[in-house]
Amino acid sequence: MTRTDSTTPIWGKIAIVALILIVGGGYVIKMLTNPFSGMDFSIYRLGAMTIFDNEGFTQDLYSPTLNDHGVIKPPFTYPPFAAMLFLPFAFMPLEVGMVIMVVGSAVVAWWISTIIYNYVNARGRELPLQQYFGRAGTIAVLTILVVAAGPWQRTLDLIQINPFITALILADFVRPATRVPRGVLIGIAGGVKLTPLVFGLILLVRRDWKGIATLGATFFGTIALGFILMPKDAPEFWFSALTNPSRVGGLNFVDNVSIQGWLLHFGLSESAVKPVYYALALVTIVLTAALLYQLERRGAALAQVAVTASLMVALSPISWSHHNVLLPLLAAVFIMDAFPTYFAVQPAWLRVTATVFAVVAVLGLYISPIRIASWFHGSADGLEQLAPGALAVSAIPAFCLWVTMTLWSVAALSAPVRGAKVEPVQYGSVRSDAPLGWWGARALVTQSALVTESAESVRAATSREATA
Repeated sequence: MTRTDSTTPIWGKIAIVALILIVGGGYVIKMLTNPFSGMDFSIYRLGAMTIFDNEGFTQDLYSPTLNDHGVIKPPFTYPPFAAMLFLPFAFMPLEVGMVIMVVGSAVVAWWISTIIYNYVNARGRELPLQQYFGRAGTIAVLTILVVAAGPWQRTLDLIQINPFITALILADFVRPATRVPRGVLIGIAGGVKLTPLVFGLILLVRRDWKGIATLGATFFGTIALGFILMPKDAPEFWFSALTNPSRVGGLNFVDNVSIQGWLLHFGLSESAVKPVYYALALVTIVLTAALLYQLERRGAALAQVAVTASLMVALSPISWSHHNVLLPLLAAVFIMDAFPTYFAVQPAWLRVTATVFAVVAVLGLYISPIRIASWFHGSADGLEQLAPGALAVSAIPAFCLWVTMTLWSVAALSAPVRGAKVEPVQYGSVRSDAPLGWWGARALVTQSALVTESAESVRAATSREATA
């Protein structure tokens, strides 16, 4: 039975204390021992400082040496709108801003863990040891596991913006779309970092034209603000910096987990990669759209978000491993949706193949390509000159994730899945855009019932076909 009482067992209290000590203590140790700690946040802050030349800082926003970390001189790679949002950090000490960002990231990790907890329990399932830790303690343990993941370790090390981008996207899909149409928060996220615009594909599959229009209007509003308030920097970004891939980093660096990244890691030349990448990207978009449609039929909103997050990482020319902050949610979706509903009705060879690829993908990305490469290289230094074999091995998890998502999409197109009778999802009733509540608690039970009924319908249809 799922624990429903409001008390927190002693082990749960220990887990909460451990969470505070691990996240807080780990951050302090890293900040004191790692010279690159907070490197990305310092870029955000310096970018904001260029607006009013704070502290006598007079560099241009898109100067190639905006932030000098010795041999690493990363530039500001975001639209001017992002610099405006970071403006409050320009008026506070660097260390204070870093603490705010880390605490905020930990809150997002807690929220994602809460959503996963509710997601699993809404299906009548329990997480391991949940009966001993209680609700709060189990969520604390989940949060520790989330922040221990490779993408989150790298995110907290660099103090990246990705948890907050993820929070905007998740919030737009779990909130009630009543007074404010869905798409506003995704549009804002796209104004900070362009890749979240791919989440418009969910709205397109739903035929939520109002949401698509809202997303577009919000996004173009962020562009307009840039041109109005930063007329010098906006043209430079949109007509020059945006099309310069060298500003983001090396395509063949070990941490690039996109399709283009693992193609290069496996030894394809840059000239050969382009046509293969475009072909695979097109196939991936089409198959993902088909999968999103089947998820829409079943009201699986969280699965849609996790799947589209995977698509976002795959399609971008450069996707660093820390962009994959929704990996824990994707792992939960594999366990709760993909395998029980879609792969369960497939031939045994496909189920086994998908399981192997999914396990390698999740475990490998949880460890992180950089850590895997470091083991083979013998050090975390000099990974830019990694041996071809080590580079290829480190790319296996990202490749396996792409294969898993492709197999899931193919399974969604199979006759048993497509032919299953599921309750039509209507606007205004219980559907995949029904509010989940800001903490992911509401309507999950109803949504999970739709998915469970869908799985039973698929199995029943398959059984009838087998006996016919």
